[in-house]
Amino acid sequence: MQNRSSARSTILNATSYELRLLLRGILLPASLVLFFIYIIISIVDVERSGFFNGVPSSIVLAMGTVVSLKLLFYTKLEKIEIRRFRFIFLSLICWLIGELIYVYHQAFLGIAVPYPSVADIFYLPANVFLSFHLYSILYLKKSVLKNKFFLFLGFLASIFPLYLLADTIYNYEEYYSYSVMEFIVNVSYYISDAVIIFPCIPIILGLRKNDPFIFHWLLIALSVFILVVGDLGYTFNASINEELLSNIEWLWSFVFAFGYLLLSMSILWFSKIKEILEYKRSSDILKYEQENILDGNSQANESIENIEDSNQALKSMKNVTENAKEHVDILFAQYVIQKREIIKLINDLVEMTRKNKSLDIRILLPSPKFNEEDIPSNINPNVSIKYFDRHLSASTITSILDDEFMYILGSGSDNISNRDRFFIQQVSNESKIQVSEALFERMWLLEKSVDFG
Repeated sequence: MQNRSSARSTILNATSYELRLLLRGILLPASLVLFFIYIIISIVDVERSGFFNGVPSSIVLAMGTVVSLKLLFYTKLEKIEIRRFRFIFLSLICWLIGELIYVYHQAFLGIAVPYPSVADIFYLPANVFLSFHLYSILYLKKSVLKNKFFLFLGFLASIFPLYLLADTIYNYEEYYSYSVMEFIVNVSYYISDAVIIFPCIPIILGLRKNDPFIFHWLLIALSVFILVVGDLGYTFNASINEELLSNIEWLWSFVFAFGYLLLSMSILWFSKIKEILEYKRSSDILKYEQENILDGNSQANESIENIEDSNQALKSMKNVTENAKEHVDILFAQYVIQKREIIKLINDLVEMTRKNKSLDIRILLPSPKFNEEDIPSNINPNVSIKYFDRHLSASTITSILDDEFMYILGSGSDNISNRDRFFIQQVSNESKIQVSEALFERMWLLEKSVDFG
């Protein structure tokens, strides 16, 4: 029998292999190429005109934008995935526009260090979008917030930009009396960097480093940290010595380009995860099984019980789950029973885990009419809940118990408010259980990759 561990192991092996290809075949070579390009630029650009400094960054951002557009329009993200990534997409677009303006100033207007410039109008909003993204991670990952040491390190990291902010305000008359615009831009960068870097450190330290399904979130956090370092270094150099900045501007351009590269790789990796965990073909089997049951074509050794009302159906699902000893996976393909009845069932399952401490229950709920406010994902340590957007054609609830038995609760009617005929089928066919378990694992891991673990 293929249990949940072996089903996950099969997917994990394929994903880990693809991740190694990404790191060794794309990220590492691209990082080395970027480094040597900027070394060559530093040698060739003797006059420090900055003519080529922004070009590699613009190319990296353009590639990242193309990957994002492919993910949005070709891969067709679900609503919850768009909500998770929307600030990253907006940041990429703002950075790309800012970099193109920056390159225009250097290459066509002959300004070696265009700071401050129109480009900052786009760079600063990118930082704001990243702040929204990082704090949304903290909102979802309550475990990170519970680690006071990580939060303390985040606070320590914020002290440096706050110190530079205080120094900038204190020395306004000495350095900025003739450049109010540079003062405003510097203050804006220091404030945004302090806001961004505070959640960045706890997220980097709190996320599991060996989990390929959340590796893209780690890459995003690392890229943000590197970009903030670049912001602080560039802004500080610009405020104390513009000639020094002209001489090492290529170095800060490399830092920015590397940060953009990590961000682009994170989006590329999530796109690959979507491809690996695609489950449409497996989900069609649920509809096929439901039609067989309604047509009376089930196998002889698979018992089917007809149920007259939803209360009896609810009781049957509870009784079925009580037979489990170690773990239960429940997939609500559609709303077979009313929403309030689903909530009641889940509360009963939570109570069940309190009596049986060794029982772990995972539940997948459709999110179009359900949200995390109805039932929190952390309702109980032994009950995990995730939400999915994709429509599944079957009108069933599938429960897999200890990888040995599967129960399917369904209805003969498509009208949820007027269902008076239900059925519950016990499935012991090994291949059917394997297919359903594989479907559940794919859906679970995909939602895990969206919800930061």
